[in-house]
Amino acid sequence: MSGGRNLAGARPALALGIPEFVMDAREPVPCRVDPDAWFAEGLRQSDAEALCDGCSYLDVCEAFALERPELFGVWGGTTRRERERRRRVGSVVGVGAVAS
Repeated sequence: MSGGRNLAGARPALALGIPEFVMDAREPVPCRVDPDAWFAEGLRQSDAEALCDGCSYLDVCEAFALERPELFGVWGGTTRRERERRRRVGSVVGVGAVAS
C-alpha cells in the first residue's frame, strides 16, 4: 500500500466510514479523541448533542450522515434514530438540494 490508500483505492479512514473532513481537521475534533463514545448503543438525542457540542464540523458532519442512511452512531449531534426521523418527515434541508 503506497500513498495511504488501500487496494480498492480509498483512504483507509474513508473505507471505515470516517469522512476526510474529520481526518484532515487541523483543530481538535472531539470524535477523534474518543471515537468509541460516538458508537455506544442507546444514546439519547440529548447525549448526541452534548457529544458534538462546540465542534466546528457539526453542520457538515450532520449533512454527511443524513446523506448516508447506512451510518450508525452519533454524527453531527444526531443519533441514527433522529436522522431516520428527519428523513421520514422530510426535514433534511439542504441535503441533496440546490440552493436558490
